[in-house]
Amino acid sequence: MDLRKMSTHELFSSLISNIMQTIEEITAAAIVDHDGLIIASMLRDPAAEEDIIGTVTAVFDTFINRVKKDFGSTESFVSIMSVENKKFVFADAGENAILTLIADLKADDNQLKVYGEHVARKIKHILKGEEVDISIPAIVSVLAKMRGGKLPKGEYNSKIIVLGDPAVGKTSLIRRFVDNKFADSYISTIGVDISRKLVELNKECKINLAIWDIAGQMKHASAAPFTKRFYFGANQCFLVCDMTRKKTFENIDKWVEDAKSVMKKNINYFILGNKIDLQNIEVTEEEIKLKADELKCGYILTSAKTGDNVDDAFQYAGYKFCETL
Repeated sequence: MDLRKMSTHELFSSLISNIMQTIEEITAAAIVDHDGLIIASMLRDPAAEEDIIGTVTAVFDTFINRVKKDFGSTESFVSIMSVENKKFVFADAGENAILTLIADLKADDNQLKVYGEHVARKIKHILKGEEVDISIPAIVSVLAKMRGGKLPKGEYNSKIIVLGDPAVGKTSLIRRFVDNKFADSYISTIGVDISRKLVELNKECKINLAIWDIAGQMKHASAAPFTKRFYFGANQCFLVCDMTRKKTFENIDKWVEDAKSVMKKNINYFILGNKIDLQNIEVTEEEIKLKADELKCGYILTSAKTGDNVDDAFQYAGYKFCETL
């Protein structure tokens, strides 16, 4: 499917169709503007259209002022409300859009929040005219399960080293996550760059991520003794490849070997297949999945340029760190 040929409405429809297929308890989904006008919608039972739309209208009449207030006071939000025998999910989807989900009461709140936030982020990108992958990555299911688990209370520190060949987008991915910015020009990292960002998994569990961007030119860490101090103390490792350059994917094994030659403890690895916004793709998702299975780690396809799936990758890192506490 050529996403470039799809209209905005078709992209929206595909997104909400995907989330309804993923969570069977969702009975209706809609993208709504701040005034409660429906931009795109889908119903599981078309025969119940009048009842569902009437319920949505009633809910918005009741909560629209609260939703508007939330938009004005926070960068993003997701809210779940129970009304009679239904759950209503409202997720920030940009300057003039709210993702609204209607689900049965038995629907899991963690699933609704994680999937709702994920789809809402994609809606934001579409509204900005950016290309997105409308499929829902498998890692989102893992995030939903992790969020549903018991998290430790407190504020913790975790170090992530980001490895990969030159120009795969390591620095751009970090910049997109930390500053929500992207630079078209390429400047190679000199040795290492360190970024920090606080990830709030919930109100009682926060992770200070120290993200170490290791220069792609340093292809043999074990041969450079001073590089050991860059790797030391890492809890997790992001392995980044460029989906448009097969060689960068093939070199993942070398980066894993280098990391293991320096660090004696086991750490969590995670593969990021970057630049999915480009057309000349040389690496398939199936190839990345097989490599992830081989390394017994997770993976996700990302675009540093549009931000697609970038936040999910770092959220996953936060949850995986909690598993080690």
